[in-house]
Amino acid sequence: MSVLGLGTDIVRVARIADLVDRHGPRFLDRIYRPEEQAVLRRHRAAAAAALAARWAAKEACIKALGIHASGVPYRDVEVVRRTSGQPELHLHGAARSALEALGARWTLVTMSHEHDHAIATVLLLV
Repeated sequence: MSVLGLGTDIVRVARIADLVDRHGPRFLDRIYRPEEQAVLRRHRAAAAAALAARWAAKEACIKALGIHASGVPYRDVEVVRRTSGQPELHLHGAARSALEALGARWTLVTMSHEHDHAIATVLLLV
């Protein structure tokens, strides 16, 4: 296996919570797919942290795609959980096309959050 792309992002949880508070469904629908929005069922602080970690994963993926990511909407990068709980990326539309243009076949993602910040790292592999 070879690494074709690497991206990392960190975000303040409060920044994402503020965007949700100010823009509500308009923001959520533009950034997150319905399955990702399911985290909103959690307690407010836990939901904000989960959304922030997903935001960081989307940013990290776009960074990993590099020049091929031009015009990729956040919504085309979906963070899902396997039954084991491990996060996984599902790429749609422009994100899928960018991955294929890069020549990558697999993605790996890790996410974490602690108090004020959420972080994610994405590897693109062939």
